[in-house]
Amino acid sequence: MLRNKKLILSLMAFIMFLFILIIIVNGTPQVDYSVSSGINKLRNPVMDGFFIFLGNYSREIMIGFALIAVLILYMGKRKKESWILLFSLILGYVFEQAIKFTVHRARPGMQLVQEIDYGFPSGHAIFSIILFSLLIYFFKDEIRNKRARLVFIFANIFLILLIGFSRIYLNIHWFTDVIAGYLVGFAIVNFVLYLVELRN
Repeated sequence: MLRNKKLILSLMAFIMFLFILIIIVNGTPQVDYSVSSGINKLRNPVMDGFFIFLGNYSREIMIGFALIAVLILYMGKRKKESWILLFSLILGYVFEQAIKFTVHRARPGMQLVQEIDYGFPSGHAIFSIILFSLLIYFFKDEIRNKRARLVFIFANIFLILLIGFSRIYLNIHWFTDVIAGYLVGFAIVNFVLYLVELRN
């Protein structure tokens, strides 16, 4: 039953992604302008500096997290989990690039950090939700203290949301780019785990 739940969640996320895709193919929806306008009102020099730093180095930071996690799993005799994490991240990248160069959606203007490729979906959103969701899945049960476990879970969720928010704040992505990225990543995580549990 739990296996089927992961498959259902994956399919639901994929269907929601297709729904967003249909919407943005017909033009940028009003929600994108509204969210970007609202976030732009929050701008100040301190936040700009923080998010510009995050925008410049978030990819490297996440790759570092991923490599450390893969190494910890591999050295901890959890080779299967290390390959699952690595495979899921690579799969996410492949899907990101395939969709971007099929849809060809332009990014918003007036970016605080320069990005030159297409914007839909957000690769950072895909990478973050795959990475931090699997970190929760693989490591939460290793933390015996309940409070520490909750802190670990919420810290990973916070990082997922922070990365997505930063992409909109920097005007690198539209709101729907980020949501679509989350949906793609969520679909990949659940589908990969469904296949893994199906073989067990």
